[in-house]
Amino acid sequence: MTLDDHTVSTQLDPIRALQQSGDHEAARAALDSLCHEGIRSHPACRSIYGVILILCGDSETGKKIIESITSISPRFSSWASDLGFGLLLTGHPDLARQHLECATHLKAPDATAFNRLGTVCLLADNLQAAQTAFANGLARDPGKAEIHSNLGGVMVRLGQFAEALSHYEKALSIDPDLPQAKTGKYAILLELEQTETAVLDIEEDIEKERNPEIIRNKKRYLAALLHSAGRFEEATHHLRSMIIEDPADIQSLIRLAGFLADRSMHHAAIAVLQQAAKAEPENMTVLSLMAKSFTETGKPDKALACVETLFSHHPEEPAAFLSRASVYSSMEKHEDAEKDLRHITENFPGMVDGWGLLGHHLMTTGRLDEAVQCFETASCLNPFSFSNLIEARVFPDNPKILEKLETFARNPLHHTESRAAISFSLSKVFEKKESFDKAFDFSEMGNRLAMRTHVYHEDRYIKMAKTIKSVFNKDMFQKFKGGGSPSTRPVFIVGMPRSGTTLTEQIIASHPDVFGAGELGIIPTITALMPRVIKTKTPYPDCLGLFQKWMAGHAASCYLKKIYAMNQTAKKVTDKLPHNFMHLGLIGIMFPEAKIIHVSRDKGDVAVSNYFTNFRYKDGIMGFAFDLGTIARMIKMHDELMAHFKTVLPMPVFDLSYESVIENPEQTARDLLSFLDLPWNDRVLDFHQTKRAVKTASVWQVRQPVYQTSKKRWKNYETHLKPFFEAFSSPG
Repeated sequence: MTLDDHTVSTQLDPIRALQQSGDHEAARAALDSLCHEGIRSHPACRSIYGVILILCGDSETGKKIIESITSISPRFSSWASDLGFGLLLTGHPDLARQHLECATHLKAPDATAFNRLGTVCLLADNLQAAQTAFANGLARDPGKAEIHSNLGGVMVRLGQFAEALSHYEKALSIDPDLPQAKTGKYAILLELEQTETAVLDIEEDIEKERNPEIIRNKKRYLAALLHSAGRFEEATHHLRSMIIEDPADIQSLIRLAGFLADRSMHHAAIAVLQQAAKAEPENMTVLSLMAKSFTETGKPDKALACVETLFSHHPEEPAAFLSRASVYSSMEKHEDAEKDLRHITENFPGMVDGWGLLGHHLMTTGRLDEAVQCFETASCLNPFSFSNLIEARVFPDNPKILEKLETFARNPLHHTESRAAISFSLSKVFEKKESFDKAFDFSEMGNRLAMRTHVYHEDRYIKMAKTIKSVFNKDMFQKFKGGGSPSTRPVFIVGMPRSGTTLTEQIIASHPDVFGAGELGIIPTITALMPRVIKTKTPYPDCLGLFQKWMAGHAASCYLKKIYAMNQTAKKVTDKLPHNFMHLGLIGIMFPEAKIIHVSRDKGDVAVSNYFTNFRYKDGIMGFAFDLGTIARMIKMHDELMAHFKTVLPMPVFDLSYESVIENPEQTARDLLSFLDLPWNDRVLDFHQTKRAVKTASVWQVRQPVYQTSKKRWKNYETHLKPFFEAFSSPG
């Protein structure tokens, strides 16, 4: 007996209700219990059955069912709606939209049909159509929490945060536990700098909850929100409290380690991860994070041990290859790193991170054309990977791509660090287009977002600079005379970040007698370990009164061993950590015969270049680059310290202006080599062709010939730089 459409639809309505409530297994059981063959074979029934199978995990069978009935035109709304939803789940968004539009035009469409249509439109970035569909859904059923939440998401992307917040709150008034509505609400409150409201809301939720595991999940979420708001101590306190209750709480341990690593507190992160490894020695995330932190602390052997354990438990996982490639790269084993990265791109060609990391690796080793190809592949897989192409100075000219990137950057529902990265990339795009106001706006946004998860203790560095000037006087150097090393091998290149230190090193390192070691963290590590050697709790530089001659010799010996491990033959080894300008006093005691090159640049250009750069790490002392005022005060601190050291150091300082390199590169190179007691070599003029890894923010620039466009760049942003010039000219 053939059943009419109304009967079929009525029979299927309770099953649809189960599916839409999220009880997919019950919906499947109800479908399986249908006895009437006329219903079971009806394409409307097969549509909902295909959807339910996919949602229950049997994607292959569900997909076959959906694709077998696409040629049949639905005759009632719920049939078209289910078929459209099934097509969306099986990767046919265009066909899905056709059927869902049909569903909304057939008789008596329900709110679910409009919700599904809105979702398809949202995935296609058609925000206006999505807004209309969701609004029509709510007109039919204003009690649908999910649709309120979805409409809130659209309003966020349209930049209408107040309207979005209203919809999220309506959704939560209907379903207080709707996850996406809570996430959206708290993200907007964070964006509107109403973090305390979100915190109180979550704490109230926790008070009401009785399920212990749900309470722990809410506490982890609260910790994540506090961390996103820059409230690091509170965030870690919540996690540590949970870990005290349960020392094997892997999720909290991993999250705490991640927060610590974000602040470059890698030693503390390692301790937390080692605790996690005791609970789950095979955990892939734990092993990957531990390898990364060991790499960052200059312990590649321990990092490799973590990677070996990772491979022993997860030999085919791309995360294992990514971790090992990162360790190899830190050890300057670039061929081995590339081999692992290419393994990922060959065996997991759809993995965006693999292409992106291979591109970055190729950029650092000077193979820009190959890097661009990798970034282009990544961009085809994910449009937001265009930020990598922008870093390689390949700018998208498709306005739709730029619009997507802008929308992403402004959307508080996305990860803060990703938004910051896209914002900095967009600042470069609009600078290239000479839209300088817009370029500055995105740079400002990038810094504001990045500042949320990092803290800069400016007072600490001001105090340190005053102590250094007080301690390192001529009497101090006289006292330590003969206590350091007579080695002339180290060459220290110092100056403000973005002043031209990387370019200077690249020129010098093009000489066959020079090895460019890059930004070495050896001197800062020595200052950090000094209290332990002296056996005092007083930190550097306050502990220098207890520093002895033999300690200076020991520190110098350690430094020389480190650079010898990098290169055994070069006459000179450059260390171009810019902020070593703070440690020139210690360097003067350790290496009184060393060469020091001080690079300076137009202060406005230094300010703009720092403000527009998304440094790999903006923590510790690099946190100054978030804000124009702190940039100005850091430049003043730099100038004062350099003026002081030039009067007390036992060795001369070679002053090099970035502008002189630009205007007269050959004469500058000759002067540099003469200062270093090295013979002339024409290769220094072809520095951009030198094959060596460069891992600083200047990775692209040093692969180009000398260019003039970076001079007086600040003039393009003069109207925005008032906070910088005011801070620079103010006393103190």
